[in-house]
Amino acid sequence: MNEFTILGVLESVGPLEETSSGIKVMNFVITVTRPFKSAQSTDEFKVTAFKELAEDITSSAIIGTSVLVRGRLQSNNYRKDDKVYYSADMLADKILYVCR
Repeated sequence: MNEFTILGVLESVGPLEETSSGIKVMNFVITVTRPFKSAQSTDEFKVTAFKELAEDITSSAIIGTSVLVRGRLQSNNYRKDDKVYYSADMLADKILYVCR
């Protein structure tokens, strides 16, 4: 099963764009605090949303709001200078605004 769930704070929302095939797309960043006893640190995750979800986030998202995002990972790779590089994109299926 390819699925992720992440709870964090909405850090930034990118502009709503359109692919060459007419699909709406936008990126947003979620900050998640890693709770360590000695000190806290944060991770930032870039998440991509498509179609109606992208439009909804663009029109209603408030920076600093706690959010729960569910989605799937998509792996990518490319070759450069005889090396293969890998990455994983987080693609959102659903976003819930959470009151803390």
